[in-house]
Parts: sequence; C-alpha cells; structure tokens
Amino acid sequence: MALSRFLDKASSELGLRILSGVVMATIAIAAAVLGGWWLAGLMLILALSVVHEWFAMTGCAGKWAAMAAVVAIWIAMSAYTGGIILALYLLFMGGIGTAMFSLIRRGGEGGGWAAAGMIYAALPLMALLWIREAEGGGGALLWLFFVIWSTDTAAFIAGKLIKGPKLAPAISPGKTWSGAVGGLVGATVIGVALASMLSAEIDRAAVLAVLVSLAAQVGDLLESGIKRRFGVKDSGQIIPGHGGVMDRLDSLVVAAPVFAIVITLFAALTGGMSG
Repeated sequence: MALSRFLDKASSELGLRILSGVVMATIAIAAAVLGGWWLAGLMLILALSVVHEWFAMTGCAGKWAAMAAVVAIWIAMSAYTGGIILALYLLFMGGIGTAMFSLIRRGGEGGGWAAAGMIYAALPLMALLWIREAEGGGGALLWLFFVIWSTDTAAFIAGKLIKGPKLAPAISPGKTWSGAVGGLVGATVIGVALASMLSAEIDRAAVLAVLVSLAAQVGDLLESGIKRRFGVKDSGQIIPGHGGVMDRLDSLVVAAPVFAIVITLFAALTGGMSG
C-alpha cells in the first residue's frame, strides 16, 4: 500500500510538472513569435518576480530599489531603439543604488547580495529583448529556447540512465557528469537540426549550441548554489510542480546573455546578425 501511494504521488507530481512545463513553453514560444510589447510585458513580469523571490530568499533590504532599477532598464530596452547603452548604464547605477540602499537599511550588511539580485533579474531581460530586436530575432529566440530545453531534458535522461560520478556534489548532489555531457550532446543535435531548418550556418549553430548548453548548465548550478547558501529547496511555489520563477529561469540567466554577446560578435565579424 505504501509503495502504491508513493507511485501514485510520484505520477501525479510528474504529470503536474509536465503540464506546467507545456503551458510555460507555449507562452514562451508565443511571446517570442509575437515579439513587441507581448514579449516585453512577459519579460518585465518575470524579472520583477525574480527580484521578489531573490529578496525573499536572501532576506536583503532594497527590493523596491531593485524593482525600480529593473523597470527603468525595461523602459530603456523597450521604448528606445538601441536602448542597450542606456540599459547598461542603468544596470551599473542600479546595482550601486540597490547596494547602497541595502547597506543603509541593514547597517552595512547585504549590499552585495542586493545588487546581485537586481543584476540577476535584469541581465536576461536585457539579453532577450536585445536578441528579439535583431534581424531574424524571433527565430534566434526560439532557437535559444529549444537548445536550453533540450539541454535540460537530455541532461535529465542521461543522468537517470547512465548515472556515474557527481558533477558538483557540494552544490547540486543530483547532477552527474553523464547528465552534463548528455545535455551538451542533446543541445548540439537540436541546435544543428533547427539551424538546418532555418537555413542557417551549421558550423556556427554547432558552436553556439555548445556555448549555450554550457552556459545553461552553469546557470543551473549557480542558482543551486545560491539556494544552498540560503538553505532553501525552491525559490518559490508559484509554478505547480516546478517551484518559483527563479527555478524555471535558472538556465536562461547565464545562457541568454552569453548567446546575445556571441551573436553580436558574430554580427560584428560577418556584417550581419542573421544566419
């Protein structure tokens, strides 16, 4: 009976997790395709949710200062052509302002974590909006999403089937080297396949897929390390079967800025963003 109840519960939790994942993926795909204020609005909601969860988890002061900085960055990216320069300036000043606010409120403590929370929320927002504005940005954004999702899925499957040595037991005991390699292989296969469908350059797609997959796994480990530092299992409970917004965006936090930087460098070297 106990085994039966356990299996029923596990099946129910897995079904809920899959359903939530499908809903979130559908929303992300729709926002990437539609672009404009649809994507910008979703990014703002997610970024502010990340700020809320970060400050609730860390106990730092300065949440409202961080939210104000994120909104200012969002306005710069959404309302102005080429607003990336202004957004980078606001990111720098917002980090300083949030840290100072936290230090004053908490007697010299928590400034670094407060600034880190603002940057953690704002960087992927900036990167995703920057990618979408570029020529062929909708396709690039969809490619990024699918490569990240394939990394997570392939890493999970490979880790469960092959197991083996732990990747970073002090940070995330469940992750294995086999899972990391499996995620890298899965991302590369999907990235190259999608690139061929989009008539993009295969060699460039393979390099990008490897970099994005590695960055996604670093982002996953980064969030695991932050949660372990503050003794929490999930960043929140808002997403059924998944936890908080931070828990779902962990891979994107590092992967999106890395992707934005690399395609910008490719564009500077080849004279175009597309392809």
